[in-house]
Amino acid sequence: MDIDSIFKAPTAPATKGGAKRKLVSPDELYRKNARHTSYEELTGRSFDPIEASTGGEGSSSSKRRTVSMEDEEDEETGNMDFGNEDEDDRFFGDGLTSDQKDILDYVDEINPEEEIFDLGAVRKMILKFERSINKNQEMRIKYADDAAKFMESEADLDEEIKHLMALTQAPQYYPVLVELNTVASILSLLTHENMDIAIDAIELLKELTDEEVLSLNLDDDEEVSGSEGEAGMKVFVAALVKDGMLDLLVQNLARLDEEEANDRQGVFNTLAVFENLTSIDIQLAETIVLKSQLMPWMLKRLKVKVFDSNKQYCSELLAILMQSSSDNRKRLGELGGIDDLLQLLSVYKRKDPKDPDEIEMMENLFDCLCSSLAEKEIKQLFLEGEGIELMVIMIKEKKMARIRAVKVLDYAMSTKAGTANCLRFVEIMGLKTLFSIFSRKGIDKLKKAYKSFSEVEEEEHIIGILASLVRNLPLESGHRLRVVRKFVEEDYAKLERLLDLREGYEARVQAVDEKIARENEEQELDEDEIKEEEPLRALQRLDAGLYCMQLIDLILAHLCAENLGLEVEEENKANGGSSSEESESEIKVRAKTLLNRRGQSLDDIKDNLKAYLNALEVNEELALQARTKLLAQAGSGPLSEATTTILGEADKEEGEIAAPKTELTSEEDAALEALEAKESVQYMLGLL
Repeated sequence: MDIDSIFKAPTAPATKGGAKRKLVSPDELYRKNARHTSYEELTGRSFDPIEASTGGEGSSSSKRRTVSMEDEEDEETGNMDFGNEDEDDRFFGDGLTSDQKDILDYVDEINPEEEIFDLGAVRKMILKFERSINKNQEMRIKYADDAAKFMESEADLDEEIKHLMALTQAPQYYPVLVELNTVASILSLLTHENMDIAIDAIELLKELTDEEVLSLNLDDDEEVSGSEGEAGMKVFVAALVKDGMLDLLVQNLARLDEEEANDRQGVFNTLAVFENLTSIDIQLAETIVLKSQLMPWMLKRLKVKVFDSNKQYCSELLAILMQSSSDNRKRLGELGGIDDLLQLLSVYKRKDPKDPDEIEMMENLFDCLCSSLAEKEIKQLFLEGEGIELMVIMIKEKKMARIRAVKVLDYAMSTKAGTANCLRFVEIMGLKTLFSIFSRKGIDKLKKAYKSFSEVEEEEHIIGILASLVRNLPLESGHRLRVVRKFVEEDYAKLERLLDLREGYEARVQAVDEKIARENEEQELDEDEIKEEEPLRALQRLDAGLYCMQLIDLILAHLCAENLGLEVEEENKANGGSSSEESESEIKVRAKTLLNRRGQSLDDIKDNLKAYLNALEVNEELALQARTKLLAQAGSGPLSEATTTILGEADKEEGEIAAPKTELTSEEDAALEALEAKESVQYMLGLL
């Protein structure tokens, strides 16, 4: 019989948090959860382990000896009564004494996962925790020069910290921690002289703030939102932030030496606490950056050349902080974080990450960059840091980073704030690289090399880049003409490719429309119900590719409005010649021909752009207010005149500032951007 297999510990169940949640050992689990009655209380008599092992006979220490497994089996077999055997030699007796049976019954009743919490039990647990802290402080003060005398109190404190983790089973009682001022006691342990105690306190905070504890004791039909546990968690987290936990955690990072395994785990758990806070309340992401030095610490930690799990976790947490807050993104720029990100990513321009963990870190860094580029200030920093050049190199090298580089360029060149990036992209010969991937060169090889590559996603980003180029590059400029000529070369091959993409997106949108029509018919929806479902149906169309098709139509409208004979005409005017009569551009004529082959016309493009125009939501009042501010700042608006009246004559004579510099709010900026986009589409429709 395989004895080891009988007593083998069961495999610990996987948690929802995956690798981030450290599994506890069976001993730790017992110490945290098991609080059972003693053997004496259970059986009504005292228990002598030596007597039990000898079947109740007396024994002295001189008679004890080390026995082998065979000896034990022989002895037990010799004392057993085989009178209960049947004719088939089956054994019915258990061979155990009454004391041994009581022991087994006692063990069977122990369930380390079973614990009943009520308010009284929680208060008792907290009281023991507070007493252990006070005892340890007293012993440390009394025997400051003799560590051996306060180590026992330190061990007791360590055990009580672990006992307090059992509170994760009842987050509804978290407010008791606040009422009894235990929050301050827990945070005080972060500065404890014994680093192991501080690390235990960090682990306690990580476990208590893990959002997964909110769903542990809920029924299948219950939701976390609005539960008592969620309310208790929010009260607890608010108290932690109020009592300065954020700054204390970051300060404590300086004490941790990541050369030591225990300290390295402490750093990981510290980062986990910050992530837990953002999971509980995403608005805390802004508070974390504002009230602590976490972001500078993470940027410094990311610069460490050696890759490990903590470096990866820093990249993940930074990406989370960037996604949720405009102020956080701007703060990253102020700290020089854009240059840091570009330097970190430059490592992968000619080589791939070594393993999946490093791949995840690289993707996190790209996500940080993409999120940050939503801010116009970051677009300028990206330009100054030669980010455009780095992304073009990555695309040329055709490594894994090339997949993300296309997305970064799309974000960097979008909106009016990306105009400078569009100009730089054309100047560094980026068009050749862009139209190479637009023509699908090397796509099959890339698909085989990288399973994460998505051709559809890349097409969407390429279309976004092209739309930004035709919208942002100045009319009749050399940069713009270079873009248009790319669609003309090779007998309009790029224009035909653009129309092929449009045809694919149109087919997908039509399939969704047909599906929606069938659903309306099957459900017998009336007009009011169909109108009620329209917002959801609009999202389905956008997911199917409606937005990409609209962008393609916008690109086509801009191309059709271009006259490639413009330079020749200008040269004729300069030489005294007359200008030619207005006629359709060559590219517009070819576009009509290609559309006719597909059974379509420019009217289809017009109709689609009109639908796009109608869907644009513009706060015209706010947009006009923003435009007035900009005009006044330039010295051509009423605001400027009023300011000039107020200014002294000396200021006017010296030609000093005509108007104070006015910064647009983010809302005004967005409204003005939407208004300009609407006006641009209206202008293109007029030209078509």
